[in-house]
Amino acid sequence: MSSIAASPGDSPRTPRSCVLRLGLPYGVVMATGGAAQLAVTYGLGSAARSLLWLAVAEAGWIAGRGLLRRRNELHLPWSTWARIGPPAELTGVLTVPLGLAVVATGLATQPGPAKVLGASFVALAWLCTAAFLARLAISVARKGGTTALDGGWFLAPAAVLGSGIAAGAYTADTAGALAHLLGWVALAAAAVGTAGYWAVVLGSAITFARRGLGDSRRVLWWIAAGCGGLAATAIARGLSSGGPWSAGEKTFAHSAAIITWSFAALLAVPIVAISVHFIVHCRRIGRAAPWPPTFSTAVFALGALGTGKMLEIPAVTVVGKVAAAVTLALWTVTAALHASRLLQSTGRQLANPTDRRDDPTVLTGLPHEQAPPAG
Repeated sequence: MSSIAASPGDSPRTPRSCVLRLGLPYGVVMATGGAAQLAVTYGLGSAARSLLWLAVAEAGWIAGRGLLRRRNELHLPWSTWARIGPPAELTGVLTVPLGLAVVATGLATQPGPAKVLGASFVALAWLCTAAFLARLAISVARKGGTTALDGGWFLAPAAVLGSGIAAGAYTADTAGALAHLLGWVALAAAAVGTAGYWAVVLGSAITFARRGLGDSRRVLWWIAAGCGGLAATAIARGLSSGGPWSAGEKTFAHSAAIITWSFAALLAVPIVAISVHFIVHCRRIGRAAPWPPTFSTAVFALGALGTGKMLEIPAVTVVGKVAAAVTLALWTVTAALHASRLLQSTGRQLANPTDRRDDPTVLTGLPHEQAPPAG
């Protein structure tokens, strides 16, 4: 994980903006949790459970290691932590509530204590979503941050959508007013998140028309396709949670889901092509393979499967199954690259304990902030 950077003239212990510049800290959690849900599609029940608990372990490991590595910074005054930096520093941390929500959705299918753990993850995901989105909104308002809009901004609506899906996953395990509340929370999150998705799409289109892609990290745009799939999933889950929906309301919701997913599917084609071209011809993967393609493809696949089931469109379901297979392949390859990098780093550190060229924490999802942007 990258360190908190200070501006020139600032004390190293009192950085100008304490915003946890961590890249995408829970990118690996999202990827592993999404792969766990999709493994069931191919009847890989044992693999699904293993991946799910691996995602839980990753969430705990990243949080614990982050606190340990930053223990000196925990003593900084609250006024320092309250300072809000530019939006580019605040979008990546939204992977934390989204990762928690993805894992919680998977835990909802497990028995006993696992389900209780998942419920606690749902509550934590919503708390984090509210806190991080508030900071992002303040940053955009104060610093005119829309000029720096990139693919990472899709994590904002995705956090709402993921948290809503996680809440809806527990409606079957509750009764009475609580079940009713969770159902409405899931539906409201689907509506707000989908509207947010289209708002970011519009903002991105305007930014692209004015400045092009520039030097933005190409891999982050993969999240645009993933978030569209997540919106379709949220709509499908919201409708399935119950409610006195009229025929017109259902038709509107179905139309919103298929239009959003279809747009995400079309958007995925140039994004994948540009990203792959960028990686192959322009830049090599520096410190570790990025996780956004894996978790974005995972939620896109979930959206396709949910949309295909909701609208009974076999072709969309087939696309979802193909995307699920691609997700599992991407997860395997990316995890292998990270494991190889970790073993190399550990070997160098054992041979030379003072060598700090490589941070052994390779789970952030993005290359180091000083390295060239990865595709």
